[in-house]
Amino acid sequence: MSAPVITAWQTYSPLGHGADSHREALRSAGRTGGTSPAVQDFEVREILGRAGTRSMDRVAGLAVATTARLLEQIGTPDSRFGSYAPEEVALVLGTSDGFSSVSAFLRDTWTRSKPYDVDPSHVPRTLMNFAAGQCAIRHGIKGPNTTICGSHATGLLTLNYARRLQRNGHARATVWGAVEELSPERVAVEEARLDGPAERPASEGCVMFLLESPGEVPPERTPLAEVLAVEFGVWAETDSIRSALAACLRRALARAEVTADEVFAAAPSDSVGARGAAEHRAVEDVLGSVPLLTATADAVGDARAVSAAFQTVELLDADAAPGRVGVVTTSDAEGRVGCALLRIC
Repeated sequence: MSAPVITAWQTYSPLGHGADSHREALRSAGRTGGTSPAVQDFEVREILGRAGTRSMDRVAGLAVATTARLLEQIGTPDSRFGSYAPEEVALVLGTSDGFSSVSAFLRDTWTRSKPYDVDPSHVPRTLMNFAAGQCAIRHGIKGPNTTICGSHATGLLTLNYARRLQRNGHARATVWGAVEELSPERVAVEEARLDGPAERPASEGCVMFLLESPGEVPPERTPLAEVLAVEFGVWAETDSIRSALAACLRRALARAEVTADEVFAAAPSDSVGARGAAEHRAVEDVLGSVPLLTATADAVGDARAVSAAFQTVELLDADAAPGRVGVVTTSDAEGRVGCALLRIC
């Protein structure tokens, strides 16, 4: 293996706290029906303690708590980062627009006696990189720190950025993933964009992964999947989603020197309606009638920024023989399509 490998993941999701709880609930989701769209029993100060959490919003709390679980999984009593120094570990976090914190700040300008009579504690939380900064501060991650905002494509955008950091020598290992909040403000904004309720209910959660170079993985950690290729494209009209995503898939297969026969399954985005149908048809055009993994989307709903991360988790947890290739695909309302090819280890 020469491509970077995913070696660990952790989550706080509507299906449970931690990878094991999420995995068990996902496997039983088809028998028990849907679940709550929110992460249950998650209060920032109860999960992380009172010290240093007074200014954290829910997005930052989910990201910090999930990163803590991941570092506990890979660390040792002597080193939080295992064999890596803090400055050798990068963090790439995908997030959304901070609907709740931005709305709270803007609300002050309209409801208080003077427009500038705002609560200054809201200001840091309105910055897009607040959650990533809190993760780095809380856990002592001193390598490159990056925030990416890209709607449903966010998870794949963070994966692509993470592997570029390592390929260009900026980090030996990268903690990467995505986080999304469920709030009345987010639901209102999305309904306004869609001119009505979404076809899937909004949900939330956080997934964080560890990306390492094959030669750096310690014996006690087994690689989960090799990242063979990540490709993106754009669309302007709904009718062009199918061709744009199909072109992405063909480029990814060619770049990875993989044939369609080697692909055991595809994990499409949680998009429904015309966009979702176009995505499914693009997969069929290139890969044929491969199984589509949709259990997470069916059980959880529209997780927006963390959607592709949940799709990746479902693909990693699928019953596939080592060496088989899985595909994660995405499309969003802002004009992006994308895909990632992962070879199961």
